[in-house]
Formats: sequence, structure tokens, C-alpha cells
Amino acid sequence: MCSNPHAQDAEIEKAKKDQLHQSKGNKFHNKEASWKRNQNRNVIGLSRAKSDIHKRKLDIVGKGRQIQLAATKQYYVADSTVKAAEGGRSRTAGRNDYLKLLDKTAQIENKIGNTLGRDSASAIQGVNRTYMNKVASNREALGLPPQYGPPVMMRGQSTWEKIQPAIQIASLAMGVAAFDPTSIGTNLSKWKTFLT
Repeated sequence: MCSNPHAQDAEIEKAKKDQLHQSKGNKFHNKEASWKRNQNRNVIGLSRAKSDIHKRKLDIVGKGRQIQLAATKQYYVADSTVKAAEGGRSRTAGRNDYLKLLDKTAQIENKIGNTLGRDSASAIQGVNRTYMNKVASNREALGLPPQYGPPVMMRGQSTWEKIQPAIQIASLAMGVAAFDPTSIGTNLSKWKTFLT
């Protein structure tokens, strides 16, 4: 008996499926390279954004300290402070200037406290959310790796298909055994008379 004639079809189908899977794998590899490059870009962006926030915080604190220093200098060179330092019986000399200095100091400290506290936390939270959104969109662009899918199956032969070659051989053998060589001549003469 012959082997399964569907084996060659299955081999061709498997070769096609292997080639398609390899092609999809190469495309996914290219996507992985893009994903890695974008991921590095996202991490660098997060780092730079956080350092920018930190730099802004330090700038605001530095400016606040400069304003505080200028306000303190202005207080000590004011006429009312100089007169109060000369001595005398007044208990309120320079009081208004001192209250202005305290008010200015409170405003500066409040601004510095907000910058280092609530504003900084809000800015860092916004940067982290932006980073997470970029990571999610980058991962979505990558997609899933290619799946091979179900294996290629070779169609089996039914019992009838398996015995077909034996039936054909038997039929041929019976035809050869039933062949009568003398009938060829009589059949040819019949054909010749028919054609003329």
C-alpha cells in the first residue's frame, strides 16, 4: 500500500505556517527595538522632568532667601530703626518697620513651604502620571508576540482510501487476465469496415 498522499499537503502547509510565523517574529523584533528605544527616551524624559522640578524648587528658595536678605537690610537701615537704636523712652519706635519685616518673612517662608511641599508633590505626581501614560502607550504599540497557533495536522486516510491502491492493482490484474489477444484482429477489421 502507498503512504498517505496528504502528507505532502501537510508539509507544504507547515512550511507556509513556519515562514509566516518567522515573518511575524521578525516584525515583532523590530517593534521590540522601537519599544526599547522609546522606553529609554521615556526614562530620560522622567529624569529630566524631575531634575527640572528640583531646579525650580532651588531657584524659588534662593530667590526667597535673597528677598529675605534685602528686606532685612532695608529694615536695619531704615530711619525708624536707627532712631530706635539710639535709645530713648519710646516703646514703639521702629515697630511698624519691624512688623513689615515679619510680614515679608512670613510671606517668603509660606512661598518656600508651598514650593517644597504641595507644589513639588503635585508637579512630581504630574510627571509620574505622564511617564506612566507614555509607558502604557509604548507597551500598547508593542503588542503581543506572535503566536504559532495550532499545529498543522495531516489528514488521515479512511479505510476505503487505504485500500484503493490494492483495488486498482486487482482491477488491472483482472483486466490483463481477461484480455484476449485474438480479439484485437477482429476488432480492427470491424473498425476498418466502419471507417470506409
